[in-house]
Amino acid sequence: MFMPFRVSLAVPALCLLILGSCTKDEVDPARGFSASIQSIITQDDIEKLRQRGMPIHEGTVPPTIEGIYMSAPHELVSPYGPDDTFKPGDAFSDLILRFSEQTSTDQRAKVELKTGNSTGAGQGGFIAGNGTQFTFFAEIDLKSGAATAKQIRIFSGEITSDGIRNLYTTLYMKSKNDPGDELIPVGTSRIIKDGDGLASKRTAFRAGADTVEKPTDSAGR
Repeated sequence: MFMPFRVSLAVPALCLLILGSCTKDEVDPARGFSASIQSIITQDDIEKLRQRGMPIHEGTVPPTIEGIYMSAPHELVSPYGPDDTFKPGDAFSDLILRFSEQTSTDQRAKVELKTGNSTGAGQGGFIAGNGTQFTFFAEIDLKSGAATAKQIRIFSGEITSDGIRNLYTTLYMKSKNDPGDELIPVGTSRIIKDGDGLASKRTAFRAGADTVEKPTDSAGR
């Protein structure tokens, strides 16, 4: 049967409209966090950290972050609260990070830390990000004397050929059993950044001979 010209034009237009709506429903790789990250930290806690100055990058296609990097000077941005011993601008021991074993299927990686005279064993975590910007989330079990705790460590920045630009780190106390009240309170965190804006690339996972001892980036009060 003959179809009027105006109706025949409307059919392909409707198809284009339907296809357009399908395109809009596609996942934006520059937004959101994986289910694995959402199981570590809530969106509400992420927003609270952002309000205090911690950049947290979203996305499901992060850059490759493997390598060794050194944050020096390593300076406090936001204390855990009014009772914190430290103030914004106070220096902590230089921080050396090693990211390794990154996977592209589930965006996992491992991080090792060296600060002061202490070294943190490799801890698995998950990466968010897009382009050159990333945020790494790891949930860590801590034992310090009689205290035990569960912490979240977060590292954010932008990968460059020279290292990590604008590296920020957060230590968030998720839960604890702390008879001596030695650790920072549950639900609080310290935000620290690289003081000169670049955590430079390193070839060795060790501190230099001229390292000056300062307070460590830890959960202690």
